[in-house]
Amino acid sequence: MEAHVKLRPVDFATDGIFVAGLAHNPKDMDESIMQAKAAASRALTFITKKAILVEGTITEVNEDRCSGCGYCEIICAYKAIEVDKEKEIAVVNEALCKGCGACVASCRCGALDLRGFSNEQLFDSFEALDLVDVLGE
Repeated sequence: MEAHVKLRPVDFATDGIFVAGLAHNPKDMDESIMQAKAAASRALTFITKKAILVEGTITEVNEDRCSGCGYCEIICAYKAIEVDKEKEIAVVNEALCKGCGACVASCRCGALDLRGFSNEQLFDSFEALDLVDVLGE
């Protein structure tokens, strides 16, 4: 899956992966060369860094709740979740996870949370702001 064509024309949704030329779509030679130069330039921004930070907001799995149904694996657009067949639980690849929360919202067992945004943390925040009474919880 590629990133937004107008905002990041040579980037894939996964950081550090770039596309150019006919791998993107049919185009003429001049445009392919220009796009290849752009992809090489974007790649240099990663190569020249001493360290690369991954997204801080990622999905976490509560192994006690996870049934290993695999629905989160199907939902994940970034292919960041796989079900470990031996343990029968979901495993998140932190480097691929973008923290979109689609898997968290779809988890039938309530086993997935976004780091820093678990239900318990959100309810604690609501209680601190006295919003629980307003929400009727």
